[in-house]
Order: sequence, then C-alpha cells, then structure tokens
Amino acid sequence: MNKIKSIYGQEPKREGEYPVSHTVGFDGVTLIEETTDNCGTYGIVWFLVFKGSELACKVNALATAEVHYVTGEGAE
Repeated sequence: MNKIKSIYGQEPKREGEYPVSHTVGFDGVTLIEETTDNCGTYGIVWFLVFKGSELACKVNALATAEVHYVTGEGAE
C-alpha cells in the first residue's frame, strides 16, 4: 500500500478561502492512514490523521478532493 503524504478538502464556496489540508510533517501530523468501515453491502472510506500516536481527526473520503502519496525514496 502507498504511503499518504497529504489530503486536501473540497474547495470552499467563498472567495479568498482555501481548502482544509493535512500534511505529514506539518502541524504535528505524523501519519495519515486510509481505512474502511464495513457496513455489510457497502463501505465508508475514512482518512485517519494522527499527531504522534494520537488520532487527531477522521476525514470522510467524500469530503476529500485530493490525496497525495509519497513518491521516490520512502514510498515503500
């Protein structure tokens, strides 16, 4: 599985605002993992954002516009 470097939220509807983002190495973020809640006939995809070993937030994939992965060295 590819390591996630950052996730970006959807563009806000108001001028001059930027999407929410979480990036490993910034603001204490140490890890971003993808997980799926198995609901029987369907699944709900989440991105878990960790600061250290503590879960800082859980972002639903439907509220995510972009996912950037680690490339080059350290990608595996």
